[in-house]
Amino acid sequence: MNFTNKLRLLFSLVLLEYLLFVFSGVSFSYLYGNGFFSLEADPVPWIFYLANIPQFITTHQWLGIVLDISVIGLLLLFIRNPFDHKLAILLFILLLLFYVTFMGHLAHHNYQFGFCLIFIPFMFKNDMSRRLAFEATRYFLLFFYLSAAILKIWYGTFSNTAHLSHLVSGQFTPYFLEGNTGIRTSVNFYLSSHHLVSYSLFIASIILELVSLVGFFSKSFDKLIAVLVLLFHFTNWFIMDIAPFGQIAFVCMLFFSNQLKLPSTKQ
Repeated sequence: MNFTNKLRLLFSLVLLEYLLFVFSGVSFSYLYGNGFFSLEADPVPWIFYLANIPQFITTHQWLGIVLDISVIGLLLLFIRNPFDHKLAILLFILLLLFYVTFMGHLAHHNYQFGFCLIFIPFMFKNDMSRRLAFEATRYFLLFFYLSAAILKIWYGTFSNTAHLSHLVSGQFTPYFLEGNTGIRTSVNFYLSSHHLVSYSLFIASIILELVSLVGFFSKSFDKLIAVLVLLFHFTNWFIMDIAPFGQIAFVCMLFFSNQLKLPSTKQ
């Protein structure tokens, strides 16, 4: 498989992630009628809300539908030509707008916005600019996961043997009250009752995130880092019900880091 086809596969994952947002009922068109919003500490979303853009979208369902169709259509065009920098700019803006609207109106601050950042290296027409932008994006990706591990250590949560047990019991209390059955409910009930096992998993998750540090010194282990980070995400999804959609394709960039000396579109 040549490099361009690998990029098409990568951005097909972005399309799949956005379709999952649509099917989950949280895309632009499904946010219609949601008048509540909560601004984050990060001032970037404030710009959108001060301009009244998310509020306007959520009060006009037709616009939400148009935006959903536009994102899907532009992604299909970009998959066909992943070196079209104009399409990359449009998709970055639209997906950033979706992220800001989604986070603000549902007050669901999961900070998984890799589906926006993945377009940054492709927003540049010049080869050298694309290479430098990819390197910057790659380092941010590594820092994203490394900082998560450092914060857990810095704030001392790693020393609390009951930390994950308490999180699990709080996260799944509605499931327990409803008498929900199934393997995941059983696993979570077990983890909430066995602090040592849950603590071992919590420490393992910190180690998986800390592995990102290796990527600051060598690209040789990027594929392994990608596998471990994806393992972290899907395990977290199973245990904590925190879906990794929006971050999968972004992490998969590491599979191509040794090849991402982005070639000219003339090649």
